[in-house]
Amino acid sequence: MALRHKTWMHWFMHTLKVYFIIVYIFISRSICAQTEWKLHKSDSVNKIWLKDIKGSNIKQFKLQTTIKENLATLYKIMKDVETMNSWYDKVKNVKLLDKISENEAIYLLEYDLPFPFEDRITTIKGSIIYDKINGLINVKTTYYPYPIPKDKAHLLVVSKISSSWEIRKISESNASIIHSGFMDPSGNIPEWLINEGVTSGPLKTLDNLRKYAKTLHSAN
Repeated sequence: MALRHKTWMHWFMHTLKVYFIIVYIFISRSICAQTEWKLHKSDSVNKIWLKDIKGSNIKQFKLQTTIKENLATLYKIMKDVETMNSWYDKVKNVKLLDKISENEAIYLLEYDLPFPFEDRITTIKGSIIYDKINGLINVKTTYYPYPIPKDKAHLLVVSKISSSWEIRKISESNASIIHSGFMDPSGNIPEWLINEGVTSGPLKTLDNLRKYAKTLHSAN
């Protein structure tokens, strides 16, 4: 009886071990599937990847491109957040709400959406790091709850939003850019329409950035 009990326990522990291994593999594969970037579009200048976000039908994007511009000019543009409405797609106005440090602040962004949809606002915390030695700019933004000015209190607040920029020096007049982001505007906008903008919006933003950088050179 003791031998039979020992054999049964051995079989049970082995079966339990196999079960946990299968569960671990299943969970690992599920997580990888949720976080896998899939190439959506590629041409001679731009590459766009999309990724599913857990609990949402709206895609996250990642855009990789190059720009004929020096790093100092790009840093000046990224640092001057209150003028990003001049080049960032759908951004109507930007207002500084709270300056935390020289490289970090909280801003109010207002988005201009096409009729019949209402405009949106959000409050974000943005940070920027400029590594001159290694020729690198890193920008990160994410939603940050903050009191809304009274004149904007009637607008819908976007709370699911984040983005990042990685800008690397290639040469004195060229840089590579990786820009990623996610935004769920919520409300009555169809998800298919939002996902359409996920791929077209970043391309418009980079085209506008190129044009805006040229205007800065013309002004100087």
